[in-house]
Amino acid sequence: MKGISTAAALSSLLTVVLLLGGCAPGMRLQANAAAPAEVTGTYDLLLYGCRYPNDIKNLAILISPGARYPVEIYDLPTSYRIERGLPAEKALGAADSFLHCGTRHMTGTRLSRIPDGSGGTIGYEVRALYFPLEFGTPDVLMVSYALVNGTVRAYVKIDPDVERALESSGSDDQDSGK
Repeated sequence: MKGISTAAALSSLLTVVLLLGGCAPGMRLQANAAAPAEVTGTYDLLLYGCRYPNDIKNLAILISPGARYPVEIYDLPTSYRIERGLPAEKALGAADSFLHCGTRHMTGTRLSRIPDGSGGTIGYEVRALYFPLEFGTPDVLMVSYALVNGTVRAYVKIDPDVERALESSGSDDQDSGK
């Protein structure tokens, strides 16, 4: 009985440590729905993911060159590329094309505005939406933004429920979002 309670205590402690370690530090910035007509001007385009044909951890972020804070994706610098100085319409088109890079069938995309925390806009996020029957939800990503030391960090993970669905289906995905 003592072995079971020790194992339960260690499991609980590990869960708390992992939850605390996974929290994004800094001031959280909440992205919210936007319309394409709002996207005007010129943008730098961050293209994240599309590392292999079955990849679903893909995201495009349009950043205004005059944004109050620079933006970085919290991952290896080689996990994304940047296209600079694109007009809004071209940046949105390039984001959409990029998100169609894989073999998974998309039902559309979702556009969200990324605020700067003081009423302004840093940029816009474009993410892929999939058939809900394939993953249990059309939106497979958990993306959060935090202002950390004068830089906005984007944290991108695959939804844990989607990860479980991929694992239980025996999917050949090379990266389940960790």
